[in-house]
Amino acid sequence: MHESLVTYGGNVAPEVITCSHEEVAVAMAEGYYLATGRPQATLVHNIVGLQHASKAIYEAWLNNAPMIIIGGTGPLDSTHRRPWIDWIHTAQVQAQIVRDYVKWDDQPQGALSVAESILRAYQIAMTEPRGPVYLCLDVELQESRLPEGFVIPDPSRYRPPAPPSGNPEAIADAAKALREARWPVLLVEGLGRAPGGPEALQSLSELFGIPVIEQGSSFNLSNLHPLNVSGASVEVLTEADLVLTIGVKDIEAALTRPEPEAGIVPAGLPRVAAGYGRRHQSVIREGTKLVRVGLQEYGIRSWTSSHGRLVPADIAILGSAPQVLRALTRLCQSAMDGDLQRRIAERAARAREIHAAVATRVQKDLKERWWAQKPISTARLAAEIWETIRGHDWVLVHGSLSGWERRLWEVKDGSRYIAGGGGTGTGMGVAMGVALAFRGTGKVCVSIQNDGDLLYTPGSLWTAAHHDIPMLMVMFNNRSYYQDVGHQLAVTKMRQRSLDNVGVGVSLEGPATDFATLAKSFGIYGEGPILEPEEIRPALERGLKVVKENGTPALIDTVTQPR
Repeated sequence: MHESLVTYGGNVAPEVITCSHEEVAVAMAEGYYLATGRPQATLVHNIVGLQHASKAIYEAWLNNAPMIIIGGTGPLDSTHRRPWIDWIHTAQVQAQIVRDYVKWDDQPQGALSVAESILRAYQIAMTEPRGPVYLCLDVELQESRLPEGFVIPDPSRYRPPAPPSGNPEAIADAAKALREARWPVLLVEGLGRAPGGPEALQSLSELFGIPVIEQGSSFNLSNLHPLNVSGASVEVLTEADLVLTIGVKDIEAALTRPEPEAGIVPAGLPRVAAGYGRRHQSVIREGTKLVRVGLQEYGIRSWTSSHGRLVPADIAILGSAPQVLRALTRLCQSAMDGDLQRRIAERAARAREIHAAVATRVQKDLKERWWAQKPISTARLAAEIWETIRGHDWVLVHGSLSGWERRLWEVKDGSRYIAGGGGTGTGMGVAMGVALAFRGTGKVCVSIQNDGDLLYTPGSLWTAAHHDIPMLMVMFNNRSYYQDVGHQLAVTKMRQRSLDNVGVGVSLEGPATDFATLAKSFGIYGEGPILEPEEIRPALERGLKVVKENGTPALIDTVTQPR
């Protein structure tokens, strides 16, 4: 198949992107889809390649990122196998490795079966909720001649179906509940990845003066919009008499917070550690109505529990979020009266006050608490990146600085904020996939790259260099797998033991990786490690100049606080 691709297209149509690891290839396909809305094909090498790819396939499954993953197998006819190599590269149902976290898999036989399998794979991958599919092709099938008179089916007649728009009666009930509510709240996730999603959300929230709280890492509503109160979620949800969740996967996590459990968690234990008591306190009041909108039920599988806990809802609407929001807006527009308009004006004014208070508090904390700290604070680094890129046509292609970029940058639309945090090897691949989609457009692609994540797949830098993927990579280098530090700290305190050994097994010092030198070894501009806050901006400016003028990647290594 590889030979046919490069012979047929001359590496132009389609372009073949070379990756040093299948996990990087799948992650790049996810990033490219997030940037363009178009799924990519990813080739993985037989059993071993699928094993390498499996982690990134699971991430794509969790993120509803469609792609067609194509692998191969040795001859299914065992009498045709070469000794050793074909036997260890042939499996009975090779897709079994990933079957529990792909939407569909197939191993077709015959030329027409392959064509129909690929068409079906595209349909299934792009049908909501979207996700990856896997196809396995026998080596003898790949090497055989096409039958005489073979005709490729017309792809235009095999488009994916339109998503359901939601039950009209349930939508009418939800509209009535919204009209009657005193302090409704919109809790949203992933709308930026649905065509027309942010516009539909903004129309409903503005019509009814409803505060909006964002979940997850994708864009939903401008962080400058006065109804976006994501920085005060507990305060806003505590007073809600109706919560409308839109596309939220883990509703329990969004509506609860951990609390200490008497006798298990010592007094004074930080909130982040309190979750080890296994008790969670509801943020919303008793009697608050819950309306749930989305297509999550279609994506539930038995193997993975990514669907979260079962949460009761007063109204559940199984439908496309943008379509349901538009229907709610139409119904609510036709039923306005004086009392409702008064309530809308009052809560919109209150939401604006909360939004302004959050913005003021963020700036105050930045200057008074975080600006001069050493090691470099994530807040200071986020602020310095923003001052470097704000005058350019920028896009954050991946990563997060403990959420500070959402607080300090002006994220007005989804084209600026493509992919949030993620890790264990997939971060750089997702970033490269997004940046590849924008290559040649003049956009300044910024990736916030975790140190531990890059150490999983350092070879991803070779792909960035080889294909001249212009991207400003800024290391969030806390020299630790700090997620595990937090876990160890919590359990150690819970057991009232010494904290001396908390970092053992998770520290990335001794040696501390010189990421700038690592980048240079691949021919990429590298600078750092940067330890002084005053040195951040000049280094970022130099890196940005390389990206813009040369059209090549640059890496700036900044050593930061853990969070």
